[in-house]
Amino acid sequence: MTLNRYSVVLVATVITAGMATFGVYRVIETTRTQNRVLLRPVLVATKDIPEGMSLTRGALDRKDWPIVSVPPGAFSSIDSVVGRVTRVPVYAGEVIVPGRLAPVGTGPGLQVKITPGKRAMAVKIDDVVGVSGLIQPDSRVDVLVTLRDKGPDGEQISKLFMSNMRVLSVGTVDRSGPDNSPIIATSATLEVTPIEAERLAVAMRDGTIQLVLRGFGDPDTVSTKGATSVDVLQRPPKPVPPPVVDDAPRARPRVAQRPVKVAAPPAPPPIAGPVVPVAVPKKPDTLTIDVIRGDKVTQQRFEKADSTRKPDSTIRKPPRT
Repeated sequence: MTLNRYSVVLVATVITAGMATFGVYRVIETTRTQNRVLLRPVLVATKDIPEGMSLTRGALDRKDWPIVSVPPGAFSSIDSVVGRVTRVPVYAGEVIVPGRLAPVGTGPGLQVKITPGKRAMAVKIDDVVGVSGLIQPDSRVDVLVTLRDKGPDGEQISKLFMSNMRVLSVGTVDRSGPDNSPIIATSATLEVTPIEAERLAVAMRDGTIQLVLRGFGDPDTVSTKGATSVDVLQRPPKPVPPPVVDDAPRARPRVAQRPVKVAAPPAPPPIAGPVVPVAVPKKPDTLTIDVIRGDKVTQQRFEKADSTRKPDSTIRKPPRT
């Protein structure tokens, strides 16, 4: 009886231990299932790919990424991206997404680097204009123009008329080398808008341009008034004469007046009877003489004797004394 009693206790203990072990196993499996990370295959770059380059199979690899961290639109098939051109640089380990690639059918080259709505325009440079070859692709520069003013003075003026311009290429080099070595070229290609292209063409025709290299991370736009020889020599500006004010009274414009017709006076009524002529007395002749007294001049008028008057025939003798 004692043996049977121990046997029952042993069997019950084994059964209880088995049930407890099975319960713990189920809890662990449930927890592991809940914490399991779902993965998805995506394409990643195995090396740095510059912009404007075609994707090859050797530069791509397929890896499993957690679904929660996969970028939207990420590619998973190598065949779907082979031959596509990168629009921006792609670095090693980066997921290949549509935003990094140019539209289907775009060929490799400089056209991929141009921002939509802008244009690429080449300008002639030398060692001085190109800052001794230190300007690299993707650098930021200001454009300085020097030309002769067409005003009355005809002096030269320099002005920064384009600011924060992106350099697409220097010569035929459209990307910087690993050591950023100087690039000696005869032209540089700038990214400009159509309006900026027109201004740049006029500046190259009428004057000379020079590229001014900007520092990294300096996006501010510069606005200057320009500099002339007066600013260089630090001479005072020429005085501006005051405007001439005409204080003289202006004659009033004459207004054309229409002639006024005056009615003629009525003729006197005829006089009845014979017409008797009326003798008009003759005006005596006069003689004017200028009399000069010092610095004064006066005039005196004398009457002339009437030659038509008859002499008096009566001669009066003086009375005897």
